[in-house]
Amino acid sequence: MTQLGLLQRSVVSALRLMTKVAAGYDMGPIQEEMVRIHGVRGALRLMKMGAEITERLHKTLGDSTAQFLIGIAALWNGCRYCVIGHIYSANLFLFRDKKRLGPLDEDELVDLMYMTDQESFAVIRERFSAPEDEQLLRLVTRLFHLRFQDLDPVEPEDELLKATLAYWEWLNECTIILGVDATPANVPALGFMRPTQQLLESYANARAASRASAPRVPRRS
Repeated sequence: MTQLGLLQRSVVSALRLMTKVAAGYDMGPIQEEMVRIHGVRGALRLMKMGAEITERLHKTLGDSTAQFLIGIAALWNGCRYCVIGHIYSANLFLFRDKKRLGPLDEDELVDLMYMTDQESFAVIRERFSAPEDEQLLRLVTRLFHLRFQDLDPVEPEDELLKATLAYWEWLNECTIILGVDATPANVPALGFMRPTQQLLESYANARAASRASAPRVPRRS
């Protein structure tokens, strides 16, 4: 593994500090890998792009929908860390704002990732079948088609969805190896800035209570 130079290490340290202050968690290994692969200038430019796309997603589609779309884009790239972290974030936003549990439980995401893309999409369609999820299902379906059919943008949100797919495809090149052993126990809510302890505990209790009766993705043998 290539060792970082002094300037690169200084930049990574600054990025780690900013992330801890803003979000409350440490992304040091990921930020280090981004700088190692793309250099300081390239990493900063691409991180700025990612922040802009994320902000547009949140402003255009809302907090929970934005994070669900990011998580599902990462699902089809195979990055455990981003899938777990962004779906967890989406679930927290949904629980905070609407007192609802999201259709995907963090504890079943790894099993979902062992499915083919078509199989995982079928599960997602089934889970997002409630009337209140109609808009999200429409966007996820369009995301799937843009990802695997290489369609030209025609729908109002297509350019934003294409940008989301492109950015997280790049980002997951830096995170996929680091996320090989990721589990819900060791991944924070990516994209949620400092959720309160009360929210985390209330969500965890509600999710635990629902697991006895909720359908699950089949566990891999």
